Amino acid sequence: MATPNQHEGSSYDMALIEGLQHPRPDIAEMCAWVLGQRRTRLAVPALIEVLHRRPNEIDVLVAAVNALGSIGDTRALPALVEAAREGAVPVRCAALRALAAIDPVRATPILRDARERDPSPGLRAEAARLLEEEAKRDQPDETTV
Repeated sequence: MATPNQHEGSSYDMALIEGLQHPRPDIAEMCAWVLGQRRTRLAVPALIEVLHRRPNEIDVLVAAVNALGSIGDTRALPALVEAAREGAVPVRCAALRALAAIDPVRATPILRDARERDPSPGLRAEAARLLEEEAKRDQPDETTV
């Protein structure tokens, strides 16, 4: 059974990366989703490019951000920080989740800022939830004492 990244660079991965540029948003969205599921690190630059080339296609942007979060490559951090601070609320929420997944320490100040200053109540709530989740992870497990 293939594990994520086992066949990275295959013609399948390359076709998915090319699919990110497809004019039909639903196809680009599905390609981003599959790349995230496969954790294809080779796709990181193309997924970041999607964030700049398709600014009005919310579902495509969310799929690209989610894929970057699933892949977990730190090269995506600057683009995710930018996505967390501007654009549509669903994209910003996805970017906060991706940042928290990739680098919780670097995400903390961004999450705090979003919790305190973002105009969207839903995004503020998501930032608070992510901060609370991180705080719980940092607490020692009392059952193992």
